[in-house]
Amino acid sequence: MRRAAAIGCGVDVVEIARFRQAVSRGGARFMRRVFTAAEVAYANARPRTKLLHLAGRFAAKEAVMKAVSQVDPKRRLAMHHIEVRNDRLGRPSIRLHDGRKMRLTIHISLSHVQSVAVASAVVLR
Repeated sequence: MRRAAAIGCGVDVVEIARFRQAVSRGGARFMRRVFTAAEVAYANARPRTKLLHLAGRFAAKEAVMKAVSQVDPKRRLAMHHIEVRNDRLGRPSIRLHDGRKMRLTIHISLSHVQSVAVASAVVLR
């Protein structure tokens, strides 16, 4: 069996206080530019921790952009082209909506506490 080689990695940390300000300043326009409807619905279903979940997804999108840029420097992803989903066990995964044919396997890990959210991404061939 052939093993996949890691070909790109990225990490991002988001301060919750700064993220809260960005959401407040940017309002609905910021939310549309950054998040998919499914991501907003996921966060809205968790009102007590909504901001933490959104910040984690923001960090994940940044980490994915960094990892993908190592694989294909010409591939420019917009935030809303990257969707963070959770399976039935709560494990996060990434789906790209940029219309490119090049298929990438992207592994993602997210974590958050009251003050920060962090995400790491690894792109596999």
